[in-house]
Amino acid sequence: MNRKHGYLGVTAFVVARDTPGLRLGEPLMKMGLKSSPACSLYLEGCRVPAARRLGREGQGGAVFQASMQWERSCLFAGYVGMLERQLAQAVEYARTRRQGGKPIGKHQAVAHRLAEMKLRLESARLLLYRACWLRDRGAPAVAEVSLAKLAISEAARLSSLDAIQIHGGIGFAADYNVEHMLRDSVPATLFSGTSEIQRDLIAREMGL
Repeated sequence: MNRKHGYLGVTAFVVARDTPGLRLGEPLMKMGLKSSPACSLYLEGCRVPAARRLGREGQGGAVFQASMQWERSCLFAGYVGMLERQLAQAVEYARTRRQGGKPIGKHQAVAHRLAEMKLRLESARLLLYRACWLRDRGAPAVAEVSLAKLAISEAARLSSLDAIQIHGGIGFAADYNVEHMLRDSVPATLFSGTSEIQRDLIAREMGL
């Protein structure tokens, strides 16, 4: 790294797991994403040969940005799947849970909440498909990828709160497989670039 050159002074390397000097910290205790372990990495006297360099010297920033584009456009497809499963579960509950002599889905307050969940799901899905389509064609898609990531992550958080509200007390209970989707959705607005970063990227692509 050449700090005088700032962003252009970073070089990317692949560091093998068994490289001397690479140490993994203790697993982080997280509120969600329990099946995806995470920890800190420490490089202590760690020497990496030039053959492990990615790209040319000073291209580390570009390598990182390219990897982020892939991550934001592919990794978040899993959250679209979560939104779809979550909506199906909430709709089924609204059809079978009765209150006041009729299914709760017949109450406008519940039905409108489900309609909003459907709107978020389909909007997020279409934005993701467009971003991936553009990337498959080799077209620049910075704004499109950021729009998809922002829509999906925010939809995951908002719709998870709606799902808990629709299920009422059992939505808050850990045994009913509803609340864990909220815990998993919160980090979606943080990793791969926060929602604020995505808005910055979108604004920049708009010429602001």
